[in-house]
Amino acid sequence: MKKLLFIFLLVVIPNTIFGQAITVNTTTYTVPQLVQNVLFDSTVCPGTISNITWSTGTNFSSTNGIGYFTNTNPNFPLLKGVILSTGNVTAAPGPNTTTQSNGSTTWTGDTQLFNYISGLGIDPLLTGYKNATKLEFDFVPLSSTMSFDFLFASEEYGTFQCDYSDAFAFFLTNVTAGTAAVNLALVPSTTTPISVTTIRDNAYNSSCNSLNAAYFGSYTAPPSAAASASATNFNGVTKKMTASSNVIAGNTYHIKLVIADRNDTAYDSAVFLGGGSFNIGNLITSGSGYHNTSYTVANNTAICNNQTRDIVFGQNPIPGATYSWYNGTTLMSSGPSNVYTVSQPGTYSVVVTTSSSCQFSSSNSFVCEFYPDLTANPTNLSNANGIFNLETNTPIILNGQNPNNYEINYHLNLTDAQNINNPILNPTNYHGTNGQVIYASIQDLTGTGCTEVKSFVLLTNCPTITSPSTNQSLCLSSNPVAFSVNTTFTGTNIIDYVYFNSPQTGATMYSGGTILGSSTPNSSEIASYDAPILGTSGSLPNNPGTYYVYAIANPAPADNTCRPFQEIIVTVNPNPTVTVNNPTVCQGQSAAITASPLPAT
Repeated sequence: MKKLLFIFLLVVIPNTIFGQAITVNTTTYTVPQLVQNVLFDSTVCPGTISNITWSTGTNFSSTNGIGYFTNTNPNFPLLKGVILSTGNVTAAPGPNTTTQSNGSTTWTGDTQLFNYISGLGIDPLLTGYKNATKLEFDFVPLSSTMSFDFLFASEEYGTFQCDYSDAFAFFLTNVTAGTAAVNLALVPSTTTPISVTTIRDNAYNSSCNSLNAAYFGSYTAPPSAAASASATNFNGVTKKMTASSNVIAGNTYHIKLVIADRNDTAYDSAVFLGGGSFNIGNLITSGSGYHNTSYTVANNTAICNNQTRDIVFGQNPIPGATYSWYNGTTLMSSGPSNVYTVSQPGTYSVVVTTSSSCQFSSSNSFVCEFYPDLTANPTNLSNANGIFNLETNTPIILNGQNPNNYEINYHLNLTDAQNINNPILNPTNYHGTNGQVIYASIQDLTGTGCTEVKSFVLLTNCPTITSPSTNQSLCLSSNPVAFSVNTTFTGTNIIDYVYFNSPQTGATMYSGGTILGSSTPNSSEIASYDAPILGTSGSLPNNPGTYYVYAIANPAPADNTCRPFQEIIVTVNPNPTVTVNNPTVCQGQSAAITASPLPAT
C-alpha cells in the first residue's frame, strides 16, 4: 500500500508542479493599456508613447486575437505579457488538446507583411495572408537602443515545419528620419525572418534538416505527456528571444507588430510579447549620470575664476521634457535643455519631468568648486605725457602673492589676452592714448591651468577731485559736518580723507598724514565721509587748532603729475573763559556789568 502511494505521488506531483497552463483574458486591460501598462513596465517612466492602433478578428466579426496572459509554469519562459494570435487568444492556454484553426475567411491579412515576405523570395508558393492581428504605436526612445522579449508558437510545428509557415514581423520605422521600415523579428545574428521553417528541430519531422535548432524551445503535440503538461495549446514554441535595434534618442519611431496565417485560416500561430520587457530607455537609464565628473579643488579639476563649465544629463534632451536644475535647494534654471552652464560654486542636481508628467529626481549630484582668485584688480593708469609703465600694475595684481607663481603679460585686446597671444613688447615704456583699455593676462603656474584676464584704462587727462565741502569752524567735542568732494576717479579707486597739522604742497599729501576714513564714489561721482565726534576714532583730535583735511585718490596714481587733491580746513576753537565784574549798586541807581573776553555770545 505504501509503495502504491509513493508511485501515485511521483506521477501526480510533477503534473501539479510543471503542468500549469497560462491564463488568458481579454477584459483586464484595454488594448492601449496592454501597451502602456503591460508591454512597458509601469513602475518606471517610459518615454512618450502615442498613436496606439490595432486590428484583429473582432474588426471582421471574427474571434479576438489580442489578449493578456500570465504564467506560473517554469517550462514557459515568460511570466506575463501580450498575445497576438491568428486565431482566438482564449484558445491559447494549455494543455495541448486541440488544433487551433480559428478565424473566419472574412478576416483579412496584411499587405506590408505580404510585400515583405514576397520581396525576400523565401516562400514561392505564398499567395496571400489571412487572419492578421497587428498592434502599432509610436514612441520616442530616451536611450540609444530599444528591445523587447518574445517567443513564437505555432500549430504548424511538426507536420508542416519543413515547407509551410505562417509569418510575423516587427516593423520598426524612424519617423523623424523618414527611413524605411526594418523587421526586428529575425533569427538571432541573421537577416532571416523567424518562422516554423527557419527555427525547427528534425526530431519532430525527419523530412528536413534542423535549422537554427538552438532557438527551438519545446514540442508538445498530442497525444503525449508533454501535451498534457503544456502551458499552451500550440504544438511547438521557440525559446525566448529578444528583438532589438539601435535608435536615436529623441526621434519618433513607429513599430508595427503583426502576425498572419499563410494562404488559409488553418493551423493558427501566435507571438507572445514579454510584459515589462519593452525597453526604450527611461529617465533612470537614459540619465544614469552626468557626462562630466565633479569639479573640485581636491582633484585639481575646479573651475577657474570668471569661467564656466557645462554639465549634461543624458545623451540628448528628451522632447517635451522639462529640466529643473538646482544648486542645493535653490532652483537655478528650468527649461527644455539637458545642459546647464555652471557659473557659481555649489552642489547641483536635476529633476526631469516628461510631457506625460513622469518625473525623475537625480540620486547623484554634481559638486562644482572654483579656484579662489588670489590676485587683485589693476588700477587705471594716468600720465599727462601719454607714456605709461604698464608693469606698475604688476605688484597691484599680485596682491602679495609669490611672483614666481604667476606670469603676467599685457595685451591690446581681449582675445589676445585670453589666448596669451601678442603681448605688448615694451610694457615699461608704452605710448598709450586717453581712454585706451589694456588687458592683463594672469597665468597661474602652480598647476591649476587657470588664466584670468583683467583690464584697466590709460588716462592722459588726469582724473580730478573737485568741489570740496566748505571749511569748518568747530567747538571742542562737537561733530564735524560730513566732508564731500566730486571726483572722476572710477573703478577700483576710492577717496581717502587724511589730515595734517600743517598745509601740504605739491603731492606731499599722498604720503604721511593721518587717515580719517575712505569713501567709494557713487554713481553721481560724489565721495562723502561723515566723521564722528571730535576725539573719537575716525575723527579729528578734540584739541584746539587748525587741521588740514585732504581728499586724495587711493591707490595713488603712478604719475606724480596726476595726483589731484582737495583741501578742507577745519578750525577747532577753544572754549572761552568768561570773567564778570561785580559792581555795587544803590537802590534806584544802575551800573554796567562787563564780561570778558569780548566778543562772545
